[in-house]
Amino acid sequence: MPDRAFQINEPAAALRDSAKADAAPAAELPYRAPLGPVVDRQLATSRRNATPLAVIALSLDGVDSIRERYGPRVENQLLYAAWNRLKSHLRASDLSVRVGDAEFAAILPDAGAETVTMVETRILDALARPYGIDTLAIAVALRAGVAVYPHDGATGEALASAALAACAADRPWAR
Repeated sequence: MPDRAFQINEPAAALRDSAKADAAPAAELPYRAPLGPVVDRQLATSRRNATPLAVIALSLDGVDSIRERYGPRVENQLLYAAWNRLKSHLRASDLSVRVGDAEFAAILPDAGAETVTMVETRILDALARPYGIDTLAIAVALRAGVAVYPHDGATGEALASAALAACAADRPWAR
């Protein structure tokens, strides 16, 4: 039975041109960090300024299948490209964190509901576009979950847990 979490096709001309931009060594990926303590540091400012803080947890589905099929080099290039896309679609005040092998998070200070929705949509659209790696065009399905201070939690750990739980419960999102 085919894996529905990702699609692999021969790239179109535009994807072939972007293959070099997407491909990069895994050594440049950030280390995994526990999300709770990172959120706690940002939460102190939100409390002091009485502003909301949002956490968007993101998971790329099917990355294990890509590693099994094409090896760790292609997997690492995919993760690196996804990481760069995430960072490039955040606001200047936002923070990106790698929380697992194929899991990332974005911390959005002073983000109301409209801003959170806009940034989440922008991130999901960017991460869902096919990745040109070598001669492949790889598209991944995504999961996302959002938690907002103070509604979903009052500590970094509570917000991280709420966002990660919402991400795990979300249905895969694909473009």
